[in-house]
Amino acid sequence: MTIRSRSTRAPQRAAIPTRQVRRGFTIIEVLVSCVMLLVAVSALLGSSGAVAREVGGGNAQTLAATMAQARLDSLTSLSCTQLQASGGSRTFRGVQEVWSVTDGKNIKTLDVRLTIPRRSNQLRYRMVVPCRD
Repeated sequence: MTIRSRSTRAPQRAAIPTRQVRRGFTIIEVLVSCVMLLVAVSALLGSSGAVAREVGGGNAQTLAATMAQARLDSLTSLSCTQLQASGGSRTFRGVQEVWSVTDGKNIKTLDVRLTIPRRSNQLRYRMVVPCRD
């Protein structure tokens, strides 16, 4: 008679611990992502400042063009006999306006120069008015 073990299966081996899968981020990954985020945010802030300056400059140029148009309209509404060679200046909301009227042969030349703060060059508008009186 043979002695059999109670189980016909092979004996089980002790479980070998396998490497556990870790979830999450390492400190280096977190630091790299923070640096990338910092660079992106600083670039965004820098460009938004430039956009704000450009919009402000556009508003100042619109104001200057409106001032020049108003000055030219008021000068052209005068007759040539009333329009004497002269000039003047005024400052409105930081924009300095200088205008002059010069005589020519049967014409008057109107010149308006505008200086806008934080702008290197002046805006210049010139108009020639024919004299028919």
